[in-house]
Amino acid sequence: MLINPLLRLYKPLCAIKNRMIIQDKIRVKNYKCFGDIGGKFEQILPINIIIGKNNSGKSSLIDLIKYLINKKSDFNLLGRYNKAPEVYIEHILTDDEISFIFRYNTRTSGIIEKSDYEYGKRFIGNKYTYNFRENSKTFKSIDTEYVEASKIMINLLAGKIKSPFEGKTFCSISAERDIIPEKSDKKIIFTPNGIGSTNIIQQIINRTNRNSQLIEQKLLNELNTIINPDIKFSRILVQLNDRDYWELYFENSNKDSIALSKMGSGIKTILLVLLNLIVRPDIENKSPSSYVFAFEELENNLHPSLQRRLYNYINNYSLKNSTYFFLTTHSNVVIDAFGSSENTQLIHVLNDGEKSTTITISSYSETKNILNDLGIKASDILQSNGVIWVEGPSDRIYINKWINLLRPDLKEGLHYSIMFYGGRLLSNLSFDFEWFNNNVIPLLKINKNAFVIIDRDGKSSTTEINETKKRISKEIGDNNSWITKGREIENYLTD
Repeated sequence: MLINPLLRLYKPLCAIKNRMIIQDKIRVKNYKCFGDIGGKFEQILPINIIIGKNNSGKSSLIDLIKYLINKKSDFNLLGRYNKAPEVYIEHILTDDEISFIFRYNTRTSGIIEKSDYEYGKRFIGNKYTYNFRENSKTFKSIDTEYVEASKIMINLLAGKIKSPFEGKTFCSISAERDIIPEKSDKKIIFTPNGIGSTNIIQQIINRTNRNSQLIEQKLLNELNTIINPDIKFSRILVQLNDRDYWELYFENSNKDSIALSKMGSGIKTILLVLLNLIVRPDIENKSPSSYVFAFEELENNLHPSLQRRLYNYINNYSLKNSTYFFLTTHSNVVIDAFGSSENTQLIHVLNDGEKSTTITISSYSETKNILNDLGIKASDILQSNGVIWVEGPSDRIYINKWINLLRPDLKEGLHYSIMFYGGRLLSNLSFDFEWFNNNVIPLLKINKNAFVIIDRDGKSSTTEINETKKRISKEIGDNNSWITKGREIENYLTD
C-alpha cells in the first residue's frame, strides 16, 4: 500500500544524507568577473552543474576549484579593479580539529576552565571562516565570541582544517577541444584541449609495455555503451597516414573503416571524456576517486538524446567511483538529466553587465529563471526519446515503479518523459495529424514516439468504452495505448 506517494517526488537538499557532500561554503571575490559580492558554492555535491550565459563566469568557478587543488599562483594575477582575488572557506568545526589545538592536558593563562579543551569544545559545530591562499590559510572569523587568551589557538585552527579536495588531482576538458592526427611522441600527456590524445591511444595500442586491451576493449565497450543505439563500433585502431601522422580509425560491423577526423566533433567529445575517466587513472596508477573532473560545455555538437546518455554515464561513474564532477553548460538537457538527482546541484551564474553572482537552485521558480536566461522555449524541453501520457500524478508513480521492476536501466528524463492529460481533457486531445482543428491539441506533434494510458472508468472489463477513448486508441494504435481492464489504474494494485 502506498502512503502519501507524492511526498516522495520532492527531497529537500537539507534532507540529503550523502557521505560525499562537502559542507564547506567556498566563496571567491574580486576574481575576473566576480566583484565584492563574489561567486560561491554553498556546498559541494558529487555532481555540480554550473549553468549560465556565455561570459557569465562559469569558467571562473572552474578556475576556483583548480586553484583549491593545484594552488597555482597565476590565479592571484587575475584580480579585479587592481585588487587581489580572495578565497574564503566557511567550515563547521569538529571535535577532532578542536582537540588538536585546544589540548586536554594544558591550561592557557586567561582561560578559566579546567583545561583548554573544556573551553575550546564550545566551538564544535560552529562556523569558522578562513582565507585560503596557495601556501597558507588565515583565520577571518568565527560565529562565537571568544576570550583574548584563546586568539592564538583560534588562529592556529586554520592550519589544521583540511581544505576541500586536499590530496585530489584536478582533471579538465575545455570548451575548445579537438582530437587530431599527431606525430609520434614518447610522452603521454593529458591536456584539457585534447592535444596529445591520438598519441596516447597509439602508444597504448602499439607499445609492448602498455596494455592494448585498455583501448581495444575497455574504452571501446564504454564508448559503445554511450553511443548505442545510434551506432556501434567493432574496433578501434591507429594507422600512419601519408604524412607520417598517426590517425584514429573506427571499424563498424560491416568492416568499414572510418577516420575520426571525418566524424563529427560529438564523437570526439565522448572519446575525450572516456580517455580521462577510463584511461587516465590507469596510466597514472590512481584511483578514480582521487580525481576531481571539470568538463566544460560537453553538449557542443551533441544531439539531446546523446547528451542524456553521456550525462547518465557520468552520473553512474560518479556513484560507482565516489568522484566529484563540475560541469559547465548552456544546455537545458542537463536540467532533465540531473535536475531530480539528490547527488546533483545546479549553480546559476548571472551577470548584470558589470559583475557576476551565483545562485544555488533550490526551487522551481529559480529553475524557470535558468530556462529564461538560456533562451529556452517550452517546446525545446520535450526532446526525450518518448512520452508516456497519463491522467494524473499518481499514475506517474505506478508507471515509473513498474518500469523500474521490468527495466531498471530505463530512467525518466533520460529515456522517456511522463506527461499529464488530466481526465476529461482527453476529449480535446488528438494523436491524428490529419484530424484536428483549433480546439484539438495534436499530441504527436509534441513527440512522435508517444504512448497513452487511459482509465476505463467502468464497473467491469465489459463496460463500453466511450467514443473519446475509442478515438484516441485508434489514432495512436493498439500497441501504443493501454485502456485499463478495471475502472482505473489503481485496480492493478493488490490489497
